[in-house]
Amino acid sequence: MLARLAWAHVAAAGAFTLQALDPAVSVSQYHKQYWQVEQGLAHNYVYSIVAAPNAHLHIATAEGLVRFDGLTFSPLSTRPESLVSHRWISALLAGRNGSLWAGTFDGDLIEIQDGAVKARHALGGSIFDLIEDGEGAVWISTRNGVFRLAAAGIEKQNELRAPSETSWNVLFLDSTGQLWVVTRDGLFQRRGDHFIRYAANEPERGEILTAHRARNGVMWLGTSRGLYSITDRVGALPGVAGPIVALLEDQDGVLWAGSWGKGLYRINHDRVQHWSAAEDLPDDFIRTLAEDHEGNLWIGMRSGGLGRWRDTRILPHGVPEGLAGEYASVVARGPDGSLWLGTWRGGLYRLTGGVLQSQPLPLPRLYFTIRAIAFDWQNHLWIGNWEGLFEFDGRRYHRYGAETESPIHRVTALLFDRSRVLWVGTSNQGLLRFPGGRPATQPRNAMFPEFEITALMQSAAGDIWVGTTGGLYRILVDGQDPRSPAALPGRSVRSVFEDSRGRIWAAAAGALLVVTPRGSLVLDRNHGLPELSFYRIEEDTSGNFWVSSSRGLLELKAASVEQVLQGASQTLSWVSYDREDGLRTLECHGFSQPPGARAPDGSLWFPTSRGFIQVQPRMRRALPPPRVVFEGITGEGGMPVLTPEGELRRGARNIEIRFTALRFSTPGKVRFRYRLSGVDPDWVDAGNERKARYNQIPAGASRLEVQARDPWGDWGDSASIHLYQQPSVTQTWWFHLLTGLAAVAAVAAFYRWRLHAVRSRYAAILDERNRIGREWHDTLVAGFSAISLQIEAALAAIGSRPEQAAEILQVTRGMVHHYRAEARRVIQDLRENRPEGETLGAALEGALRRAIQQRPIQGSVVIEGQPCPIPAEIQHNILRICQEALANAVRHGDPGRIEVKVTYSPDAIRAIVQDDGCGFSVESAPTEGSGHFGITVMQERARRSGGRLSVESRPGRGTVVEAVIPIPGSSKK
Repeated sequence: MLARLAWAHVAAAGAFTLQALDPAVSVSQYHKQYWQVEQGLAHNYVYSIVAAPNAHLHIATAEGLVRFDGLTFSPLSTRPESLVSHRWISALLAGRNGSLWAGTFDGDLIEIQDGAVKARHALGGSIFDLIEDGEGAVWISTRNGVFRLAAAGIEKQNELRAPSETSWNVLFLDSTGQLWVVTRDGLFQRRGDHFIRYAANEPERGEILTAHRARNGVMWLGTSRGLYSITDRVGALPGVAGPIVALLEDQDGVLWAGSWGKGLYRINHDRVQHWSAAEDLPDDFIRTLAEDHEGNLWIGMRSGGLGRWRDTRILPHGVPEGLAGEYASVVARGPDGSLWLGTWRGGLYRLTGGVLQSQPLPLPRLYFTIRAIAFDWQNHLWIGNWEGLFEFDGRRYHRYGAETESPIHRVTALLFDRSRVLWVGTSNQGLLRFPGGRPATQPRNAMFPEFEITALMQSAAGDIWVGTTGGLYRILVDGQDPRSPAALPGRSVRSVFEDSRGRIWAAAAGALLVVTPRGSLVLDRNHGLPELSFYRIEEDTSGNFWVSSSRGLLELKAASVEQVLQGASQTLSWVSYDREDGLRTLECHGFSQPPGARAPDGSLWFPTSRGFIQVQPRMRRALPPPRVVFEGITGEGGMPVLTPEGELRRGARNIEIRFTALRFSTPGKVRFRYRLSGVDPDWVDAGNERKARYNQIPAGASRLEVQARDPWGDWGDSASIHLYQQPSVTQTWWFHLLTGLAAVAAVAAFYRWRLHAVRSRYAAILDERNRIGREWHDTLVAGFSAISLQIEAALAAIGSRPEQAAEILQVTRGMVHHYRAEARRVIQDLRENRPEGETLGAALEGALRRAIQQRPIQGSVVIEGQPCPIPAEIQHNILRICQEALANAVRHGDPGRIEVKVTYSPDAIRAIVQDDGCGFSVESAPTEGSGHFGITVMQERARRSGGRLSVESRPGRGTVVEAVIPIPGSSKK
């Protein structure tokens, strides 16, 4: 049977070693984020946190059970029959069989599997904690005591009493699988089918509220008075205040202790660090702690909601880490490889062995800003700022340019080149050069006096590169003119850097300049860079380039940079880093020199407006690509589109398929792509949007694949969903069959109609030919026969009766003239074709106009009645009858006026041609015997159409020719 809709959850590719939060960094340096009801959490009191079987985070609150993918909270179910909607959930357990166990404050234990309630057990008292032992039995600690749920049913452990009212995390398994239980009588260990007390409540250490046995064998007790360890003796851990209600040992063996009212403690080899509301913890009352599969620490609080602490590649160093001020300005590498960190009014620091050490200053810290740092050949420290130049020889400072009018009073950049020449950049005097390595009273040959000097660097080739507010300049070793700018004319250069390949980089507003032996290239928005102010470029140990900016850090991938520089690509590949990655502010500092450096351990350091940031050489732990999970399908207006069988309803439109990625560390940075078989020829880049939209899906089976990745990682394995779209009526096989049959029938009908039309036209042509033949035969051939007879009679009489022969020939000549005129008329009738679409009235007006032109005859055409459609053959005969009557009137009647009248009636059409000419006697009218066929032809045309023709005339009274022809299909003939 075809599965119409199958959800496929693809596991992460490859196993990886789980690591916890880095214990080597300060608690203040972890990235911390908190969620309350304002961010979508159901309730700010979080009782329990577990990673569910499908890897969602599940959170127990006083307003029900919710799940979390790192970005969005959603209720596990909104149906009342789920028993967890808007219930006070106090405990959670993710079972090994895939079940999710939820304990409620009113004493219900609910087993949920595949989103539906599988079982419910009423225990009668608030459930505090849940745990599953190695045999698959579920242990429940409640206000009514401790229970064990196994296949045989629920059994109360009568030898154990309930825990105290502030004791919630009371069940745990140690590394050997041994079960431990905390009650109001102390800590108990299960041995066989019985429990023995391991530690009792004692006044000196307080009531035991929670406990944990570490992997190294140490038993930790969280009590009402603090944290105690039990090895060969019981000892209190200084610096941890009780009551301690939650304990968690992470994957690195670090112990975390949550207190009820004192915040959170980290214990790493007896070194305690504390974090509370005095820092930025939303609430000092910690209810529960959890660690996810990525090593993040999750914190459930009484009124502070949900918290997450995690590692970041970027570590902040500011006031919480020991700086006296936050506005960092300079990072310079000393001669011994140590880093020197300068601030504005926050002191000077030296980083050695990972420890920041405060350094002496020439002036009180609050009044001293560090604008530039350099070291001379004697390893003396030089500092430049707006008050002059300061040299520190290891014992004391020497000051230069203290006078306001001194050319080195406003120092912006410093450099000692390899020839021991001192270069001093200023904001108002240009670039000053001191060959002796000491500031002279009157420097000579100031360069670039019209610019502020913003950066100085000596390249490996020995050239001096000068950044100014007017572009980048190079002072060549061979003494060539230094005033020729390399590039970026008119732009303010913030810093200059030389990479491992000897290329020179310059950072400016909206652009990066790269100078190579082959030339220079400006990288800007045309290469995909954002339009930001760039401050400093540094190269890491992998060859990637890091750029500080006015809006965070950018990492330019080495391979992408090389492709662009070689012309193989136009677009740079880069990753942005912001507050989610560890920065306390997006605003880096780029107005002092140098604004960044690489430490001996490969880490990169940059100044920001809130301290320094350290980019570690690599991530401490490499996570696999994010796992994709499908969440639902809706149609237009968010309405369901799936049938009970799991198929897409017939005619479904505006289909939206929602998915997510289970990445809890950096969920907002996850990128997605998808493709639907039969629709998308290639992957569709969805960015960070977690849905695929289609106006409609082709009928039949199709497959949607979705992949996710971190911005710095590779694409993960595909998660797929199989869809079946019910065909619409127009897409069914029987509709196509009927359509085909209808098309065949239509073609056949058209063929028959076309054949009928061709035959009708052929019949009309044949009739016309017959008519013409008859006219020729009836007029010309008959006339020629009569002429022949006249000639024979003349030949017979020419010898004996010459006078009679002459008379006969005279008559014969008249007959020749007559039939020649008849021949011309027949030919004219053949050549006169009515224009397509011309009405009968218009045709008659044209015939009348041609008949009387160049003659003193007046004429008119009158149409009476409502013209109606009549067959073309009848119109043709009416026209020819009228033409013949007009021709006879003009030739023989000598009229002064001719009138043509056509009358339409429902059953017939009547045509009358009337003139006021000389007229004739109808009784003695010329006949065919005398060579006149006009009346005969008109009568024949009328009879052929089923009508009749009459002629009325008297000598001197004019002539009236009337034709009446019935209209086919009328009621009367």
